[in-house]
Amino acid sequence: MERTGNDETEGLAYYADFGRLDALFADPTLARQSGYLAQLREYLNDDSISPMVIRRLAQRHPEGADTVFRRLLRKPSFTWDEHGEEPLRRRKKSHYRSEPLPSVTLVGARLAELLRAGR
Repeated sequence: MERTGNDETEGLAYYADFGRLDALFADPTLARQSGYLAQLREYLNDDSISPMVIRRLAQRHPEGADTVFRRLLRKPSFTWDEHGEEPLRRRKKSHYRSEPLPSVTLVGARLAELLRAGR
């Protein structure tokens, strides 16, 4: 498991093989190697993976996002800035039905005590 970072809305998240996808976006020529695009397709189709993860990859490597998604979706005119939300909304519908919540929330000792007491 590799950390994607600490998102201000969704909190801290860990995802398997995130580093591999980060490498793909940093170097889109890796898409020619077996498995890289399949891994991204899995992330895109897996409803348990937040759209934030894919957005974070595109934000970290904007120059690679267009190339990677053109190849993945077989759309030569795809640009992340123009079209990036469309595949996320289409394939991750449940994430757009409500506000995202943090995946991990740290609670201090006093608040934890109050929660356990049912207050």
